[in-house]
Amino acid sequence: MTRGTRRGIRAAVIAMSMLAATAAAVLTGQPAQAYCKISRWQYTTYTMHVRSSIPAGWQSAVSGAMHQWNGITNSSLALWGPIWNSGTANPEFVVDRVYFPSYGLPDVPGITLGPATSGTHTHAEVYLNTNFSWNTSGTMSQANRQVDVRTIAVHEIGHANGLHHPDACGAPDSAEIASVMYVNWTKKQNTTADDKAGMASHY
Repeated sequence: MTRGTRRGIRAAVIAMSMLAATAAAVLTGQPAQAYCKISRWQYTTYTMHVRSSIPAGWQSAVSGAMHQWNGITNSSLALWGPIWNSGTANPEFVVDRVYFPSYGLPDVPGITLGPATSGTHTHAEVYLNTNFSWNTSGTMSQANRQVDVRTIAVHEIGHANGLHHPDACGAPDSAEIASVMYVNWTKKQNTTADDKAGMASHY
């Protein structure tokens, strides 16, 4: 990763921290059932680039996570790819793996930078934290810092698509709690009807 990229991540984290403080206020009062949103992609087709930092053994999990957001009834969004081991400079949509403490990122398994709190965006970066123990077996353990690749990837790609955590908009209902966008450290590899409803209303 270049020095410029590191500076970009740090700047994005600062911006993200400021936006997070306002996001709840902006989104409060939205309807339930996955209508808790941030911004949306400006266009309806984007290609996902995956950096060489993502192990080859994760390809099925990452690809499966991306395709969970395609072909949703009444949604026009289509994600293409992934392009593996991409060296393309500044792609519009990228998945990478970095050591979060080095960049001042929160101590969480994954984070998405790029989408604002409203309007549209044309760029999103999904980062996975090397400071966790990753698996493709579905194991999720907060106490042991064990995370399932597909569970985290499908959640972060949901953020890239503009969906927020349901509890950012108020008390979540049972459908929202079951959705991939609600964080409760359980295996969630596939989008639910609630996630799909959010996408249909967003695109």
